Amino acid sequence: MRINRKKFVGVVVSDKMEKTVVVKVERKKVHPKYKKIIKTYKKFYAHNENNEAREGD
Repeated sequence: MRINRKKFVGVVVSDKMEKTVVVKVERKKVHPKYKKIIKTYKKFYAHNENNEAREGD
């Protein structure tokens, strides 16, 4: 049983599917050797029951 899930904040990149949106989440992490901050992105599919979210939200 999952109790505390992490909440992500991202940008809607696609709302073409019915009742589903694609959200792009940006993370920043430090490169282990060079200590430079690198942006990484991941796309998540989220349920959008009432089709309220639009692209760019």
